[in-house]
Amino acid sequence: MKQHKQSEAKSVPPDITLAPVWIRNFVAGVFVLGGILAVWALMQTGTSGEDTARMSATGWGQYAATIVANKTVALWHVALMTMGAGVCLWILTLPRWRAGAAGRVCAWALVLIVAGDAFWLSRHYIKTMPMSVLEENDVIRILKSDMPEHRVALVSQDGFYNFWLTYVFPYYRILAMNVTQMPRMPVEYKRYMDAVGGHALRYWQLSAVGYVLAPAQVLGQIQNDPIMKDAFDIVYAYNVAPAEMGVTVIPATTKTPGQHVILRLKKPGPRFVLIAGWQKAEDDEALRQMAMPDFVPFQRALVAPETAEGLPEPTGTGIVGQVQMAEYRPGHIKLKISADRPAILRISEKYDRDWRAFIDQQSVPMRRVDFICQGILVPSPGLHEVVLKYAPSLRQLIWQWSGILICLGAGIALIVKSRRRPVT
Repeated sequence: MKQHKQSEAKSVPPDITLAPVWIRNFVAGVFVLGGILAVWALMQTGTSGEDTARMSATGWGQYAATIVANKTVALWHVALMTMGAGVCLWILTLPRWRAGAAGRVCAWALVLIVAGDAFWLSRHYIKTMPMSVLEENDVIRILKSDMPEHRVALVSQDGFYNFWLTYVFPYYRILAMNVTQMPRMPVEYKRYMDAVGGHALRYWQLSAVGYVLAPAQVLGQIQNDPIMKDAFDIVYAYNVAPAEMGVTVIPATTKTPGQHVILRLKKPGPRFVLIAGWQKAEDDEALRQMAMPDFVPFQRALVAPETAEGLPEPTGTGIVGQVQMAEYRPGHIKLKISADRPAILRISEKYDRDWRAFIDQQSVPMRRVDFICQGILVPSPGLHEVVLKYAPSLRQLIWQWSGILICLGAGIALIVKSRRRPVT
């Protein structure tokens, strides 16, 4: 009799045996996490008004309400997703239900939850558009001709200007000094803009702007400004007509004067330039000097103290030598320079610790000049090759790949273990 019972126990299908303890503990952890997220979502819902006021006061303005609302929705979304996945996993751990129709339904429910979540989120981040909106027009052809020596500045970012900035310019690798969205400006940008932004011509010269896109009425403002009235040429006047997405560019005529213009700076600031003079200056002092009415760009590089170590005494002021771009791609720039004396190579790129500089294949320190730009010391006269590389730390990438490999290894181990399970 005992042998008969033992044979019956051994003949129980493995599909309806209890799930291992670690799986049941994992499911319990999913429920606990879902509960924590639900409580967090409740708390976020109750304090949304206070959070909106606090974020608005710290500089987010009208965007604060949207950000807080999105955060609240996201918390409820992830809480419900986690609890739903927990219920399905719990059913799959029950022997009788796992082997029946309920198990199959729950397995498909998990797949549909993940797929539905991906579809729901993709609507916010992925939007298809016809290639016709990226067709080249006269404006694009003119702007491309000056790349990558100079940048483009947009006086307005309303309407089609923002569409071009977001989609069309990146497609054609047109460098712009504007950004698509900046609801809360970084501190260094804000300080720089507050100090220099009021002097538009100087700001554009320091940023290596070659062309300016603007509504035609801006011309009246420029002509009334004694500093700017002779600084530009009108390159192209045009109108725009609505298209499926974006706009169609229509050249101006005598009957239909252009409501939008491309202006070219007669003396654009160089993107790469050798400057004979330099001065160590704290940030407040550098901004004060650049904001002064009589400040002349590119006469002296204002070097931040923390990057000024090892600088010799300057031998003059102003632009010296020549700089020629030999190679350019995002994150990699090669320059050929000719210097007749030691000089600071000023680079109109935002200073970042992850940029590396090499002169004749020898690493040299990257310095912060004019508060926000890059600079390197060229210590000796003559012909030199300068290479600039963007080389961020690999730490984050290593952590990400480590996590991916661990998950992959765990999945392979589970598959191998399940295949080796003896059949009873």
